[in-house]
Amino acid sequence: MSLKTPIIRTAQLKKSFGNTQVLRGISLEVEPGEVLAIMGPSGSGKSTLLHCLAAIMSPSEGEVWLGDVRIDNYNDTKRTILRRTRFGFVFQFSQ
Repeated sequence: MSLKTPIIRTAQLKKSFGNTQVLRGISLEVEPGEVLAIMGPSGSGKSTLLHCLAAIMSPSEGEVWLGDVRIDNYNDTKRTILRRTRFGFVFQFSQ
């Protein structure tokens, strides 16, 4: 980890839907000013990862940090406030 606090980071992020494990221990850090592309085939977990990063859904395991604040353990009300004040979304399909 660098001397700067990452703007967002994950530690051992996992997400399952029933018996299907979609995210299997994702750890990443995004530094201020860094450009990140998340690429992969359909069904590989890209949207699930982004939804966990943006507090749209909670991971099954692991941690998500926004700056120096851990957000994966936020309740629904705190996640809603966070999305309203800190994130902007452009969805691929109208939602």
